[in-house]
This record gives sequence, C-alpha cells and structure tokens, in this order.
Amino acid sequence: MSQKQLKRRMRKQQRQAMAVRVQTVYAKAAAAAKECQPQSVVWGIMVGLSSLALGAYNPALGQDWEFQPQDRKQDGQKTGKGVTPRSHHSDTRSTQDVTRQSTWSNRIEDANRTHRFAMRLAALQQNAEGSRQRIDIPAGNLQSALLVLSGQMDLQLLYPSELIVGLQTQGVQGMYTSEEALSELLSGTPLKHQMSDAATATLVQAIKAQSEEPLQDGVMNLLEDDTVIQADPIVIEEEITRSKVFLPPVDGYRADQTTVSTRSALPINETPTSIGVVTRDIIKDTYSRTQNDAFENVSGVARGNTSRGARTEGFSIRGFTGANREGSFGAIRSNGLPTGTSFAMDPAFIERYEIIKGPASITGGASSPGGLVNRILKSPQDTNFATSNFEAGSFDLYRGVVDVNGVLPQNKNVRGRLIFAVEEGGHFVDDIDVRQYTIAPSLEIDLFGGAGTLLLTGHYQNFDGSNYSGFPLLENGKVPNIRRTRPIGGGSSNGAKFTFKKQDYELHYNHEFVHNLKLSMKGKYVKSDQSDKYVYAYGYSFDTYGPGVALNGAAPIYASRRTNNWETYAGEIFLNKEFEMLGQSHEVLLGIDHRDQTLGVTVGYAGLGTDNIFNPVNNFQIPSNSVLEANPFPTSPRTSKIKQTGLFGQAIVRPIAPLTLVAAGRYDWAEASRETSRALSNGKENFSEFTGRVGATYAVLPDLRVYAGYSQSFQVNIISTTVDGALVPPETGESYEVGAKLDLLDGRLRLTTALFRAYRQNVATTDPDNPQFSIAVGEQRHQGVEFDVNGQPWPGLNLTANISYLDAEITESNIAGSVGETPILIPRSYIGKVFATYKLQSGLLQGLGFGGGVFFQSGYELQLPNRFKTDSYERVDAVVFYRPPQKAYDFTINVRNLLDATYIESASGLDIGNQFGAPVSVFGTLRVKFSPDLDWSLW
Repeated sequence: MSQKQLKRRMRKQQRQAMAVRVQTVYAKAAAAAKECQPQSVVWGIMVGLSSLALGAYNPALGQDWEFQPQDRKQDGQKTGKGVTPRSHHSDTRSTQDVTRQSTWSNRIEDANRTHRFAMRLAALQQNAEGSRQRIDIPAGNLQSALLVLSGQMDLQLLYPSELIVGLQTQGVQGMYTSEEALSELLSGTPLKHQMSDAATATLVQAIKAQSEEPLQDGVMNLLEDDTVIQADPIVIEEEITRSKVFLPPVDGYRADQTTVSTRSALPINETPTSIGVVTRDIIKDTYSRTQNDAFENVSGVARGNTSRGARTEGFSIRGFTGANREGSFGAIRSNGLPTGTSFAMDPAFIERYEIIKGPASITGGASSPGGLVNRILKSPQDTNFATSNFEAGSFDLYRGVVDVNGVLPQNKNVRGRLIFAVEEGGHFVDDIDVRQYTIAPSLEIDLFGGAGTLLLTGHYQNFDGSNYSGFPLLENGKVPNIRRTRPIGGGSSNGAKFTFKKQDYELHYNHEFVHNLKLSMKGKYVKSDQSDKYVYAYGYSFDTYGPGVALNGAAPIYASRRTNNWETYAGEIFLNKEFEMLGQSHEVLLGIDHRDQTLGVTVGYAGLGTDNIFNPVNNFQIPSNSVLEANPFPTSPRTSKIKQTGLFGQAIVRPIAPLTLVAAGRYDWAEASRETSRALSNGKENFSEFTGRVGATYAVLPDLRVYAGYSQSFQVNIISTTVDGALVPPETGESYEVGAKLDLLDGRLRLTTALFRAYRQNVATTDPDNPQFSIAVGEQRHQGVEFDVNGQPWPGLNLTANISYLDAEITESNIAGSVGETPILIPRSYIGKVFATYKLQSGLLQGLGFGGGVFFQSGYELQLPNRFKTDSYERVDAVVFYRPPQKAYDFTINVRNLLDATYIESASGLDIGNQFGAPVSVFGTLRVKFSPDLDWSLW
C-alpha cells in the first residue's frame, strides 16, 4: 500500500470516529434543549466537545497516543508502530530547559526509530513513481515561500518563527520532489532541513549535525524491510507547538510579547508604552489568590475600593480608576474582549495578566487614561497532561484544582482542556463563609491544513457564601482600635448572603493566508448575576452632617441588599498584513469591533438601630428581601447600557533597522443610556469620537531601546446626568510618555522605566446650582515615574521588582477647596514591590527553593479637600518549595504578612467600607502531575 493510500485510510477512519462522537454529543445536546435554556445548551455542547479530546486518553496510563498503523512482514508478524510529535506550521519556540531537552530528544529519537515503515514507503513510492511535480515559487520572502511549498507538496515544516524573520529565498522553478524543492528554497540562506519522515521536515541553523550514516543529498534509496535508516539526529531543546490564537505560555517571570497593546505580536521592547505582564509563575510563587494580589507585581497599579468584598475588581492604574465594585465598561478585558462583571475570576484559570499603561485606543476605544487590564485564560496545549492541586491553610482554607489537557489520539489537530476548581473557607474575618466552584472547558481545532485555528472556551463560576463590607473610621480620620477579624455588623449567622453566578463563552478564529495576510475573528457572550445581603456600620452623623464614627464608637447599623446583573455581547474582526520593504519588515492592520453591555443595579436598605464598633453586639438580623427592596436608594433600580462600534487601523513601520514607528487610530460611535426610578436622572445620548496613538522606539544599543509616545482615550459616562436629564459628555484623556527598556545578562533580565504625564478631562463634578446633578468641568493631571525589573539574572533565581511615584492633582473642579488637591482613594505618592525566589540547580536537594519579598505603599487620601489619609505600610511575604525535576509531584508553602503588620488594604472613606489586610497566613499546596515522562519511583 502506498503512503498516500495509507494516509487516506487513516483520515477516513479519523473522520468516521469523529462523526460518531459528534453525533452522540449533538443528540444529547438536542435532548437537553427541550428542557434547558439556550445558555445551558451552549454549555452542554462546550463540555461535550472538550470531552472528545479529553475522554479518549487517561494521562496517568503513560501510553503513546498516536494512531498505530501495522507494518507486516512477509511472515505476517507485526513490526512496529508510528509515533510523531504533533506540530503546527511555523510556530515553535525554544528555551534552555535542560531537563525538557532530554525529554524531547528522546521523543524525537523514538520517532525516527519507529517511523521506518512510513519512510520506506515514501522511498519506494518516490523511486517507483517519481513523485515530482512542477513548482513555481518566485524569489522573495522565505516565510511566504515556505507556506506555499507546504500547501502544494503536503509537507509539514517545523521551525521557530524567529528563525526565518527577514530571510529571503531565490525561489524555485521546475520539477522537484518535496525535499528537493525545500533544499532549493533554502539554498543561499543560513538554514538547512532535516527530514524526520517523508512528509515532515525541521529547519535548523546550517551547522553540521553528527550522525553515524547521514543521508547523502537527501536522496533515499530502495531499502529492504530489515534495512535501518540512520538519519541526521534532530536536537530540539524544547518544542512548544502553539497556535497563534494566543501567545505561548510564559515560563518564569519575564514575558517578551503581548497581543492586546497593538493587536499584533509586536515585541514588548518595540512597543512605545510601558507594559506589565504577571505570568503564571509569579501568580503561583506569590500565592495571588485575588486579581489585586497579582497586580502588586506591576508598577503603577493599586487596589481600588473593594468595600463589597476582596474579590471585586476595584483597581486603579496610574491613579485613574480602572474598575469599581460594580465592574467596568472598558478597563477589563478577557482574551482581548470586553467583560463587565465585578467579580474576580478564579486564579486557576489565569494564564497571565497583561497591564497596558496609558490610553489604549487601538485596543478598544473605551478605557481610562491610566490603561487597561487583559486577562489571558488558559487554553488547550499540544501535549497530554493532567495536574491535581490540593491546598490548605489559615482560616480553614481548603481548595482543590484539577487541570486536564488532551490531544485526540487519531487527530492531532483537535485539543481539549478542562479545569475544575473548588474552594471553601479562607476568609480571615469571623463568620464570613466562602464556598465556590468553577469549571472551564475549552477546545482548539486546526483547520485547513493548519492555516486556521478555531478556539472555543467556556467558563462557569458559582460563589455561595457571605461578604464583609468593612468598617468606618473615626471622625478624626483614625483607624479604630478593633480586632481585624471582628465582623462589625455580623456575618452569615446574621443572615448575610453573597451569591455570584457567571457564564462566559468565547469563540476565536485565526487564519493565515499566503503572503503574510492574517485574519482574526473573536466573539464573546458573558452574563453574571450577583446578590449581596449584609449588615454594616455607617459612620455618618446626621446631627452634624459629618462623616466618621464618634470617638466613643457609637454608630448606626444598617442592612442592605445590592444586586448587579451584567450582560455583554462583544466581537471584533480585523486583517493584518506583514510585508518587506527596503530590507525591513512592516505591518498594517484594519478592523472593526462592537460591544453591547448592560448593567442593572438595585440597592435597598433598612435601619436596624445603633451599636458600638469597639464592642459590637452583632445581634441584628437582616430583614427579608421584600423589606429591603421596599426602601430603595434614590437611583434604584438603575439600568445602564452602552452600544459601541469602532473602526480602527494601525501601521507599524521600520524605516531603518533600529527604529520602529507605531501609528494607530480609531473612530467610535457610541449609544449610551441610563434609566432609574427618577425621571430627571434618566438620559440617552449618542456620541462619536476619534482617538489616536503615535509612538516610536529606537535601539540605541542592541539591548537598549528608548521610546516616546502620545495617546488619547474616550470613555462614555453612564453614571452622571445633567439637570436637564442628559448624560454628562464622555470623559476624554491624553497621555505623554517617554521611557527606556534594557535587556541585561544576555536578555535574561529586563529593566523598564517610564516617565509619564496624563490628563483626564470632562470629569463629572457637582452642579453648584443643582447639587443632585452633575456638569462636566472637572480635570485631573497625573504624572509620575515607574520602574520595573523582571527576569532570571542567573539560573535558579527569578526576580520581579517595581516601584512607582505618582503626583496626581485636581486642576479643575466645582467642589470647594478641591483644586490643587490629590484625588481620593489612590496612593498619595509611592507604591512598589520586590519579590524573588531561588531554586537549587543540582545536588541532592535539587529542586528545593525559597524566596520572599516586601510590598509597600503610601496611604490613601480619604476626603476632598484632603484632610485625612490612611497610613503607609509594608507587608513581608515568604515562600518555600520543593519542585524536583521530572518528578510527579511538588509542594509549596507560602506565608503572607510574615511580620503580622496591621494596615488598611482597601480604603473607602471615613463613613464605610475600609478593610484590613489579613493577619499572618500560611498556605500549603501539593501538586501531583500525570504524564508519561514523569518519574513515579517515589510514589
């Protein structure tokens, strides 16, 4: 049987098996549709599709997963099976991990040894039939030529994308076999090819490989069945094959690329703005259980008001509010798409956080002048693995995570991943319950011979517990001398109840055409429902109309119920084209995006009496929902909506080798509306705005780039209305930034520094003639300096450090005495962190590591005019771990707030909602890994 016939039979069997499984899943989904809502049907299909990739293999068995064609000798005996590492075209990367090097080298060696049957067929077929065909590929860009050749000859090519950047080919014309044509294309370049089988080649630097009997000139002779082929060995330090939907996972503390800042894989060093990336290793080593914990590792990002719980999204970037307790209409992205929910995602699903400083007009139009956050979620990988985490620690925390990834045995183009996390306990305040589970299936499929990649993701999160609203300060601005774990107003035993449910679906499709033309399409739907009932102490005296609790501790007690309901539809499509001109590579991009977001808020309350915060009785039971809803806040219920469509374009030009110019712009059309129970507070307006961005980076030295940039922002106001019922005009912003990015120690360590000045205009301020309404006359000016260090200075040592100094000032306002003052609820001046770990690289204790660091920041201003602020503080953390190489387990012990410092972590003002940071806390994590490559000898 010829190789082509064998491939046809294998493909037919694969299609038949897939068809049966898809039909089964579809039948179950159709049956469920009769009884379930549409969202439930979508969820069922997502889980079913992921199960296709995961259910066919149990990673604990340690078996090979490739389809195994039988090589029969004349006597009918079986002789072998085929095993080939899965690959994409032109998308691999290498690292210096010696352990993984040996693993991959062994796999490639096994692949060469067990593929003799297929190679003999190819040799016989080539010699007997002369499998040459006419090739006509003109001279030009090597990458484009390789894509054409791969498609015409059904040849699979493996190479790191950076290996061929900027290379040209002399082309090939005439009758050739696939290997002859490839040799001709590479002629005159510093590359050569190595054939692992007749249909797969790896491109490497043209350094002569050592072999016992190298193939001469790539020509295979007729072979007997028992002839052994000794091919050039393929040495791959590490091959991580990934589609281009997302960038590959990052090992260590340093990332080199981000897609959200420019919608292209422009290296961070060439991007004319400051970018911070919190990798999964940083999240793990610092034990960042919340999003704000992770943000401590990036300069200029501070916790915002989280008075409704530490899991809300409140944060600021460069002193500008990015999100508050209700969520965000622009500052938070998930996989590049808007998401409005106010509740932080479980860290088990986060691959990394990307923080873009300054207005990001090309990314989404609507964002604050400070920047935005993009969460990159974990997606299917190219290898089979499973991990199981068990965590336990202070405050009765118990947590488990299962992460399973699978590749279909008979179709390497289909990959699935399923992550499940469950958590209970862990809140340091007494009588505050935490119960949460989350599940996230995802499926990735290569289409059109690898030119297209489809990614489907789902995410369901359910939290069922209680919340802590914090405490007020004293009327003199001082923190009351109370126990940090005391629940002022009571917790779950008083009827406090917090529930959160979210379902989230995404679709991503990327397609690479010839001539470096790429298409990207994304779509998203997310819906979340949040309900919070709680008791709180209110530090506002109606006798004196002044905030703060009386010095004797007496305070009114209230019960409240707040609901937040978010619904988001979002999508985008764009084309980008890379091309060569004047010896340099350039890129242009054009696209359109749309979002439709709705936020519904209801707030009701009831007075319960008085208590004393120094010695609370906490005997107040929360009334029923009907009682609380019967006494709503003046603007409750409230519904805010935004529909926004934007056209955007971008050009990345490199006139000369050291210089990179970036110019981007977009035009937005937005329809915003606000509906409340008060007719005069309602409004509906249409707005449009152009925002732009220009910047340049210049390589002063090979490892030192300086940059400068200017960018604009546009953010629709959906909160404030004027006296005539119209929404206050959108806020606008602009930012000026200069900085430098330096790579040290052969690129292992990156230093980034930035100097910025940003303005926020049209800030809604109180109308002096109608205090219950607003006018847009406010302006703020924020300026400062930032410094970040990330990387691995030497083997085993990982380091992340940052510090920022912020000088924020209100330059225009109708609030008496506020001009020249610092905006409230942001750090007054400095904030930063230093954290490092070291892991022993050899010896009996290889894999043992330890580390720690300190986080520090100045206090928050609490009032306008500035009168009171919280104290500055420092928090020391530590970590010890044992992660032996190639073992099936590791464990970590984290200690947070090692010196047991007392400080306000989240500020809200004098009257309500301030929260302490947790006391000293210890958490242990045991991880068990399942993979055929791991050593189970100690289990």
